[in-house]
Amino acid sequence: MFKAKLIENESYYALRSKQVFLMLLPAIPMGLIVNYFQFPTWAVILTIGLYLLAIFMMSKNQKKLNAIVGNKQIEMDEKEIRIKTKKGKEEEIIALENVDKLILTDTYSMPQETMREVGKEMAGNTKQNYLIVQQNNNKRKLDFEIDSYFMIKQLDKIIEKWELNGYNIEREG
Repeated sequence: MFKAKLIENESYYALRSKQVFLMLLPAIPMGLIVNYFQFPTWAVILTIGLYLLAIFMMSKNQKKLNAIVGNKQIEMDEKEIRIKTKKGKEEEIIALENVDKLILTDTYSMPQETMREVGKEMAGNTKQNYLIVQQNNNKRKLDFEIDSYFMIKQLDKIIEKWELNGYNIEREG
């Protein structure tokens, strides 16, 4: 079984990119303090102030991120996709036998896994894990955040089983 946090709002990706930038921002003032011991007192105080401001902005952004992701969970197995609340109560069940087509991304991975992906995140090109369920000419995109390599493997196994069961699967990249 595959489990992941459901992303309920597209603004999550912009906030995640902003968070990467904000996490790197405090490194600049701290680098200045560490490398230059002969700084005037006012410059050190200003640098510490900038550091504290960056931490404040980062925590405020993190609160927004937490509000968007983690309130619901998506679970998938060979026969259905379930959306559950934070407390585990089933909110919706999508039976795959009733689905016309599943549109998947080429590869699934954890966000910000490599330095290249961190650079892409900062540039605004965020890694998105999703699947699109097409049912009765309606498309529904389900974005989710994978938090472990184990879950990536579980998802790969489930997709294999979907293909063996003959579900209509399309890949996009």
